[in-house]
Amino acid sequence: MPVLIFIPSSEVKNRQGNPLILEHERRCSRCDQSPASFFEIHRLHYRVGFKHSHLYGKKYRLSENYLLKVGVCETCFKSDFLTHPEVLDHNNSQLARISRFHSKAWTIGGLLACIGFLLLTPIIPQNGILSTIKQMWQVPVIMGVIVLFLTWLSQKKYQTKVLHEIEAANPGFQPLARAEVHTYVLRDEEDPNATALEILLDNEEWAKACANDHQWKFEQTSNPENETLSKG
Repeated sequence: MPVLIFIPSSEVKNRQGNPLILEHERRCSRCDQSPASFFEIHRLHYRVGFKHSHLYGKKYRLSENYLLKVGVCETCFKSDFLTHPEVLDHNNSQLARISRFHSKAWTIGGLLACIGFLLLTPIIPQNGILSTIKQMWQVPVIMGVIVLFLTWLSQKKYQTKVLHEIEAANPGFQPLARAEVHTYVLRDEEDPNATALEILLDNEEWAKACANDHQWKFEQTSNPENETLSKG
């Protein structure tokens, strides 16, 4: 059964540059394999005091960014490269470097294409100094499309390679679900025990052990898919 872990606000506040790490005995949070030398990453926000009238100011009285890192094994880390390359942990592994390169290439290709289409809009006048540049709108568009296409090919190449590696080492491997997270907007900071983050993990034993290690509250939850099957 999935387990829902409740993380108090005292554990997540003032976490910039200091990630919240969930790990237990170097075991994978998904498949229980050891060692779990990698992490799945969740980029989260600690928010306090929602402002209803925030048209000209901050939406929250306090908003801080922080990372949640959940321990996984190399195989599960590789499976994330296949399904969620954009949120891969930016460590020094080869896959992380490849993921960072692809992310930058997607951004560069998209920007080039946008610049080309921007030249077609009335923002750039037909006459004047920029008129010559406006007539060359095809150049950045074509360059952007080429960069995006080559990036797509490169990503598919590496993903195919990683998939073959996983299948060779783990025949019949099925990717397991990442942790599901939900953050709360707190009214104030007076109660350090108020729940600021909920984490849902499918690995029941691992989740319970991790929660007990940190003395966090948790509860077992039913799987909606199993409920649907039983009702059917």
